Amino acid sequence: MVKLGHVALDGTKIKANASKHKAMSYDRMKKREAELAAEVDRWLKAAEAADAQEDKLYGDKRGDEMPDWVADKQKRLEKIREAKAALEAEAKAAAEAERKARAEAEERRIAEGGKRTARRPRRRTRSPTARRNAISPTRKAAS
Repeated sequence: MVKLGHVALDGTKIKANASKHKAMSYDRMKKREAELAAEVDRWLKAAEAADAQEDKLYGDKRGDEMPDWVADKQKRLEKIREAKAALEAEAKAAAEAERKARAEAEERRIAEGGKRTARRPRRRTRSPTARRNAISPTRKAAS
């Protein structure tokens, strides 16, 4: 009726923190508690002093407030429109530069007496994936 399976023993040794020197008596605990309480008190007083000094310098601001233009939807809309206009200007400048390069290449071809190719140049449009950072228009987002 009884069936016995496998029995396994593990001889792993684990470092324990049960040293005679680490164990504390009641008197030692009271003494250490007072030392730690004093240390925590010093930390809290130093933090309060630093906080008071920063309040004098910076006022009641926390430092993680959002800029006014982000909180105001109208200003944010203006920033987005500025970024969009900048992207369009970049695309227009790139198209103009490409048009000039093609015209110069065509002039060189005519001057050298080369044949005209049957291919028509593709019309370039602004990439729909082009991006502009609307939060910081001076930084371009990775495309």
